[in-house]
Amino acid sequence: MLCLLNTPAWKPENEPPRRLPSTLPGALILVLGASETSLPRERLAALLWPDATPSEAMHHLRVNLNRARTLLAQWGVPDSLQTEGKQLRLVLPTDLALWKAAAAADRPPLDTAQWPQGWQLDGHDSLAQWCAETALALHRRWLRDSRTSAAAATEASTEQHPPARAAEYQRLRRSTAPALLLVGEAGAGKSTLLAAAFPHAPCLRGLEGLHGMPYRPVLETLRAKIPALLVALGDARHPLRAYRLDLARLMPELAPDEPLPPLDALTARARQMQALTLAFEALSPVLLVDDLQWCDAATVEWLMMLAHGDRLPWRAAARGHEMGAGTAQALQRLETAGRLETLAIAALSRADMPAVCSARWPDSDFSAEQLDRLYELSAGNPFALGELVAAGAPEVLLGEALPQRVRQMVQRRLHALSAVALKAVEAAAVFVQPVPEAGLQSLLGLPSGEEGNALWLQARDEALAAGMLRAQTPGLTCCHDLIREATLAHLPAARRATLHRHVALWLAQQPWADAMTIALHWRQAGEPQTALAWRHQGAEQLKARGRYDEAREVWQEVADGSLDLAQSLRARLELAACDLLEDLARGETALLAIEAQLDGVADPDQRRLIDGRLRAALVDNRVFAGDLPRAIPQAARLRALLPELPVSERIHAYEVLIELAMREPDIPAAWGWLAQFRAAAPHNPTLLSFEGQIHWFGGQVRAAHDALAKLLERHPDYCRGITIENDLAVMLSALGEPAQAEAYARRSLQSWAGVAHIQSLSRLVLGSVLSSLGRHAEAERALREALHLAQEQSSAWLEAEALLRHARLLLQCGRPAEAALRVARAAPLMTDTQEPLRVSNWVLVSVLAATAQGLTPAADELARLRDASARLKHPMVQCREARVDVELALAGGDGPAARLAAERQAAVARAAGMQEWATEADLLTLRARALMGEPDAGLRPLAQEIEARSTAKGYAELRWRAAAWLAAHGGKEADARRARAALAQLRGSERPSLFDAKTAAHREPRWD
Repeated sequence: MLCLLNTPAWKPENEPPRRLPSTLPGALILVLGASETSLPRERLAALLWPDATPSEAMHHLRVNLNRARTLLAQWGVPDSLQTEGKQLRLVLPTDLALWKAAAAADRPPLDTAQWPQGWQLDGHDSLAQWCAETALALHRRWLRDSRTSAAAATEASTEQHPPARAAEYQRLRRSTAPALLLVGEAGAGKSTLLAAAFPHAPCLRGLEGLHGMPYRPVLETLRAKIPALLVALGDARHPLRAYRLDLARLMPELAPDEPLPPLDALTARARQMQALTLAFEALSPVLLVDDLQWCDAATVEWLMMLAHGDRLPWRAAARGHEMGAGTAQALQRLETAGRLETLAIAALSRADMPAVCSARWPDSDFSAEQLDRLYELSAGNPFALGELVAAGAPEVLLGEALPQRVRQMVQRRLHALSAVALKAVEAAAVFVQPVPEAGLQSLLGLPSGEEGNALWLQARDEALAAGMLRAQTPGLTCCHDLIREATLAHLPAARRATLHRHVALWLAQQPWADAMTIALHWRQAGEPQTALAWRHQGAEQLKARGRYDEAREVWQEVADGSLDLAQSLRARLELAACDLLEDLARGETALLAIEAQLDGVADPDQRRLIDGRLRAALVDNRVFAGDLPRAIPQAARLRALLPELPVSERIHAYEVLIELAMREPDIPAAWGWLAQFRAAAPHNPTLLSFEGQIHWFGGQVRAAHDALAKLLERHPDYCRGITIENDLAVMLSALGEPAQAEAYARRSLQSWAGVAHIQSLSRLVLGSVLSSLGRHAEAERALREALHLAQEQSSAWLEAEALLRHARLLLQCGRPAEAALRVARAAPLMTDTQEPLRVSNWVLVSVLAATAQGLTPAADELARLRDASARLKHPMVQCREARVDVELALAGGDGPAARLAAERQAAVARAAGMQEWATEADLLTLRARALMGEPDAGLRPLAQEIEARSTAKGYAELRWRAAAWLAAHGGKEADARRARAALAQLRGSERPSLFDAKTAAHREPRWD
């Protein structure tokens, strides 16, 4: 038989296997053997010699086919390589064919990362690609067949059920329920039954006491499958690939050299749960869970989500009487909903004893009296039965009741071990989780060098042979929970505390260890303050895993319980940072309270570190709030601290200083900070985000768009950590692509669902885009929602923006009085604002609202506009200034001045690619020329061009204004129809319509 499932080899009957050579003839045998059909010669030639010409490739194929026949002749099967015209096939039995033909539930999965195992032909990348694709295809086939067979084997299954558990085994294999729970006492055989029913399924293992870190059982299981995960993540067609960075937050080793995007309130939870689901779907059609009663809340929540779907069924085992209240309630709800099946595992009966004892101890011949005694002593518990036999029963008489009896039996076996082997078991019991051998050895106090290694190997083998330890990735663990419990029970308190301390110290040096587990060991060692320090780090991991509420609780515990002021302040800083995207006023209050206590930190390095983080947080908070006057002095203090901060601490400082510099505006300073940021973190993808933003604030709209588009192309997953989509929507809107801008604004709303700050930003952008498109009712809803979110966050900046954009919409709809009310509400929020982009928008809307009501604009506002324009030569600011000049000239009846200002607006807008502003400028030019007395006939071509351009871009209001002018000035019936159609679009389907056509007609260009 040709063996291909593992190491490729030819296995003659009753002879040792002969490995398939890693040669071109061997490659031909491998490819033909793995194929279910004949293969064309051309395909084989192109596969093995892709860079050769067709004639050269065919020549190489002929030569190597002869060599392959020679190899097959040496194996005694010379005629197995057959030719049928231009087709080739290998007529040999293969284990791969048997694997394909077997029942799906009985097939072991292929190792997609290593197939064919131990076989590789160097220098043939196309063949390596074929091997990878074939392994993936076979794995997908295994998954598909396993799922279509409902993961339930038939009576003819080749797997063997545990003795006396046939009914439970068959029910477990046949069940089609989304979730199934085996319930029984400790040692009843639940884990054994699960493993027998699904020998190839990954298994999550809850561990007593290790509940602090979310998804611990899930991640430990996935870490044992990292090669297969990397294959799935590398497959562009696999749905898991889109969740690569979500999974990397949980398992940093999946993206070790790639900076992850900044965290937001959504980055974990829903998306991480989806990532975990897809990861396990890539591995297995069914998931096992052992000791569900000890799984953390996040893992249980994920399992509940799985059970409400039909994608990945799970089968779990649990001790019902040890189930936590929360888990029990969740399971009850699941069972009530019909998504959970429960199967109780009863104790063995007396009638089961002969079969069980015969299967487990085939060399022993127990009499009926002995079986009676064993049954009486074990009470039908399989684990207790095994311990009794190991302890010498049925001759040994033990009168205590379970589980004390089991504990004594285990302890008797423990005391039979050598001193070193006993210490190894004790160390494993204290570790709880499976641990590499080096971890156990480090706790035994053995001498270094070969002598210590030899003692360790002897002790390890003794503990394994005695059934006290067992191998489990990544190393060793106690063979059973009851063995661990019994071992811990006999440990003196002082000895246990010492072991916990050493475990904590060893785990702290391991990159894979989670901080909450280390904290637990320090607490068990009697050092609560050290435990709090690790719980602080654990809260950071909780946050990375999307458990924000739990992280806050832990930080609050650290802040309240730590006797170290520095540690307490660090925790409070993290709590304040959580408010950045939710409640800016509350966050600022918390940060200022930290500032008041900072001088109490004695260690200068710690004080400096906290001070740096505090100043960066204060700058960030005030910039988000639009309060630059209070951000500037904090930034000055931060700049002074920068040289003394570690490089890793400077990254966030650079980011907030760039944000502030862009808004001051000091564009050269922003580029300077970006250069320092790039020097400190040259591969950080957020550099492109800041590059795009600086281009935008500096007036290079197209360059800003290109930088952000490049970031989105290279790092699409960053849309949940950086506002790429929202920023691109702004650029696209400015560049005259409103349809794309709307799509990106809506994508941003989806990516940042639940994050109030970004939701308000995205709704502002969406409202502006919809206003340009003439979808007034939708625009007003978006802007009202943006205003509500801004007020919830105490963000004066966002609140003013929402009011002013709403005022612009109302002006467009012919409601100047309502617009003026919004402008009046925004005015107090703009009093201290010096940002040119914000000031210019406010003054423009204010002037338009005033002139629409026949009022004179305020002189001080105009002065602020001139100052803003002088300080920042941004095309948006320049266009707004020109637009104000047009409005003032038209209000004064000065046609030539209006035309000059309109042409200035058009020139600036066209140079920057800002098409809506350019189109409006042409319309204003039309009005100015009409005011100057030019005949209608000479103006019609310009009006027609404006209408055509507005229609093509979707600028509904500009289209209506141009169409209305054409209809009113020498227009024909076709012009009137187009004007009516444009008006109908603006009125929309809602009644009453927000758009007041009669009033709007008196606005520019005032066709009356």
